[in-house]
Amino acid sequence: MIAFSNHTEHIRATATTENLSGIREFVGVQIQDCGFSEFEENGVILAVDEVCANLIRHAFSDGKNQYIDISVTIDDRDVRIEIRDTARPFDPSSVQHPNMDEYFRERRVGGLGISLMKRVMDSVEYSPCSPDEPRNTLILTKRHTV
Repeated sequence: MIAFSNHTEHIRATATTENLSGIREFVGVQIQDCGFSEFEENGVILAVDEVCANLIRHAFSDGKNQYIDISVTIDDRDVRIEIRDTARPFDPSSVQHPNMDEYFRERRVGGLGISLMKRVMDSVEYSPCSPDEPRNTLILTKRHTV
């Protein structure tokens, strides 16, 4: 088994779609040596991208004055990605997996990001902002495969 040093890296991005590629690159660099297959790595990156894109498109009304903070913590057991924001609270666990037969029959587009995130990650935890914590926190966890 590969020995991982416990470490955390952090990025803060303005909540605009122009910053999504930088966020994807940041996450990819952080997890590249974690023993994930290319498919798993791409899934983790896509899950974070979906979260951030949904925040930008649906939760922030004026993203230029808003930020998304992303921390990636790697230890011997897992990769933990913490996404913090000041957007309107939205709990992704409140969204059910869509019925895919209906989805394709109705030729719908979009709306699969949260379902994908839940399937790709081993754990998804959400804490809305509170009087003691002014930011929403979403924690995505993926266990190492090595």
